[in-house]
Amino acid sequence: MADSSWDNGGQGLPAKTGLPTWGKVLLGCGVVSLLVLGTCVGGIAYLAKGGGKKVMGFALNKLGPEWEDLQAVVDQLRSPAGSRALYAANPDLAKTWPTEEAFLEAAATWRKDLPAHTELSPDLMQNQGLQINRAMGGRVSIGWSPSKGRAVYVTFDRPRKAGDKGPRKVVELEVR
Repeated sequence: MADSSWDNGGQGLPAKTGLPTWGKVLLGCGVVSLLVLGTCVGGIAYLAKGGGKKVMGFALNKLGPEWEDLQAVVDQLRSPAGSRALYAANPDLAKTWPTEEAFLEAAATWRKDLPAHTELSPDLMQNQGLQINRAMGGRVSIGWSPSKGRAVYVTFDRPRKAGDKGPRKVVELEVR
């Protein structure tokens, strides 16, 4: 007579073959790790063989207008008349210097230590403390800390757009 239970006590079940689930997960993580490592090594090799020049050239083109605007502000600070015009054209400077006389006095102390007019170059970007920050809301801050002379940090009200003529409004100015 036959037993009425469907349980056969494990008799006749096929043995499981292949990797267990944890082995498959571990194998997948290993493959992803190798892909990431290969991408990093390939990227470094690309930059070392000259791809970095293309990247640096692209960065120079993007930063060119910002750099020119920073240089224009520094050039204005070189003379009393330029400093006066800079203060008059940028009313936000009154937050730091409430009067034109206070601004002109500060500018006079910076004048002899302002960095020389310099062209934008890869060396300047890599070794001479050039930094740029585009904030949400449109402000653009650009700073330059040369090895000789004072550091200059300027915040403009918005990024320069293609076809823009004339100076942008200076929101903040700091000379250290």
